Amino acid sequence: MRNFITQQLFGLFFLFGTITGLFAQNGLEKKVDSLLLLVPSSGYEEQKEAFWVVNNFIARNAQGKEIELLEYALTKDNSDVAQMVVHMRLGNYYSRQGDTEKALEIKLMGLALAEKLNDEREIVYYFISVGNSYLYLNKTDEALDYLNRAETLAVKDEYKDLLWNVYYHKALLQNSLGDTEGNVFYNEKMWGAVEDYPNTSTKRFVLYQLVDIYSQMDYPERLAKYTEILADLYEDANPNMPEGHMPIKSIFQKRADPENIPQLKKSIRISDSLNSLNTLVYSSITLADTYVEMGEPTTGIVYLERAAEKLKKKKKPQILMDVYTKLSSTSAHAKDYQNAYIYKQEESRIRDSVTSQRMLRNIAELEVKFDTEKKEKEIAEQQLIIQTESKKKNQILIGAIGLGLLLLLSILFFRKRLKDQKTIAQQQESIRNQEIIELQQKNKLLALNSMIEGQEAERLRIAQDLHDSLGGLLSTVKAHFTTIQNEIKQLEQLNIAGTTNQLIDEACLEVRRISHNMMPHALSISGLEGTLEDMSENLKKQGYNVSLEMTQVPKLETTKEVMVYRLVQELIANINKHANAKSILIQLLGLKNELTLIVEDDGQGFNYQEAIEQGGLGLKSIESRVEYLDGTIDWDSVKNEGTTITINIPL
Repeated sequence: MRNFITQQLFGLFFLFGTITGLFAQNGLEKKVDSLLLLVPSSGYEEQKEAFWVVNNFIARNAQGKEIELLEYALTKDNSDVAQMVVHMRLGNYYSRQGDTEKALEIKLMGLALAEKLNDEREIVYYFISVGNSYLYLNKTDEALDYLNRAETLAVKDEYKDLLWNVYYHKALLQNSLGDTEGNVFYNEKMWGAVEDYPNTSTKRFVLYQLVDIYSQMDYPERLAKYTEILADLYEDANPNMPEGHMPIKSIFQKRADPENIPQLKKSIRISDSLNSLNTLVYSSITLADTYVEMGEPTTGIVYLERAAEKLKKKKKPQILMDVYTKLSSTSAHAKDYQNAYIYKQEESRIRDSVTSQRMLRNIAELEVKFDTEKKEKEIAEQQLIIQTESKKKNQILIGAIGLGLLLLLSILFFRKRLKDQKTIAQQQESIRNQEIIELQQKNKLLALNSMIEGQEAERLRIAQDLHDSLGGLLSTVKAHFTTIQNEIKQLEQLNIAGTTNQLIDEACLEVRRISHNMMPHALSISGLEGTLEDMSENLKKQGYNVSLEMTQVPKLETTKEVMVYRLVQELIANINKHANAKSILIQLLGLKNELTLIVEDDGQGFNYQEAIEQGGLGLKSIESRVEYLDGTIDWDSVKNEGTTITINIPL
């Protein structure tokens, strides 16, 4: 009897453990499984891109379990491509944990696979990463060897976007050897590699490194130069919230030491001569902090007041506010409380002005954040309720186990079976509902596609009729009229012939223009890029200052190509009608899996919500076309400052 009860208890605990395991199954592993199912069976670049998607998902969601999930992914797919991609990220995580030897071992395995697959871009990445690991192990010869190999490949045009990273690590190597000139040399080469970049995080990172390096050396001209460039990029990237200046400020604050006073004064003098305000301001603030620590705040006030006078002539309220803050605190240290109060008032006035401007620009963003936080709070409350209910159910279950183990075994088995059946039924119902929704969406898209194709076909037919019929007829009329003109000399004396000829020529040109607008000749010959170039030339003839930028535009399906052209045509038509603009910027950018269209003007702007409420057909037509392309559109318009429309279309 005792053995029977023991067996029943063992079976019960085994079943309970199985049920608990089912409920606790890792959702992240399920998601990784789902992503791995999307990896294509062929196409090297497509496979590599798919594995990078898995890598990035784990990086964003693993929360400390990155290594476990990456290794789990390799148990599901251990192909050469998968290992090459995953080993890069896996080696970095081991390095962050301080296991540099393990990290190096994994990176060398990944490098071998990259060389086997003859993927030069990944080889460059691995050369840099392996060199970095050797640098951490203080094996400078090996580190330099791999970095030199990386540089040999990175100088090629197709890999020049990686060259800055090679020089960055070479600068670190020179710094570890105590070679100041070598460190400066490679930092300057690093800047040369990104100097022509647009305003990206990579370019700002490089500049931050340069400012940090030169703030520790006696290179005031270079410090001033790179500080100004970095400050301008921060302001350009975050015009509404220039918190990006905080890292610059922190670099200068590290120099608040009496030994640095001569260097700080030299930096202020050089910055003043070069009109480098940011360097002048932060050097002045650091110098004032130094004098406060030395018990000489009055001396520091002189430098701060000079900086404030310089800033009053420039539109840099954020930095001026920092100077007044420091003037107020430094005056208080000098026990000049009257001026401390005055400077505090100036700081508050500027802060209120900056804050009010930001508030006007950030209302929409704050509303979105508020709605998001509200939804997240509701979800959290629902999860708390679910967890509470789950806890109560577990307590009831444990109590029931104590009352009757054998009876509970049967009940649990029966309930599990019913629950599985109910779950299966719910899943089947959910699948059916999803299929119905997908079918409805497919029918809607099919109808919209048919309507748009019909519109384009009708446009083509009308354009051909205009060009072939009416255009030819006008040309024939002109020919006959020319014959009559040659016969009847009296008409020339009355100037009727010349006027009529001119009218017929204008009619022919108008027919050709309408025909080309309805179905541009360039769209069928040179594609979307040629059509946009024609449109740009026509806009310039109308007196606009037009900038057209097209980068890596992919070959599109005919329907998508026509739809993108119609979008640009509609947007330009709106600018012509309403914007009263002088300049127009058109950008068409092809990214990995997305086409981005940006149209910007410097016109009078408009209120998007009011325009929609007034029933504007133009805006609805544009949004309908974007919806048809499964894209997204962002309207950014400010009264009297212009309008920027950004459209993202998945490829």
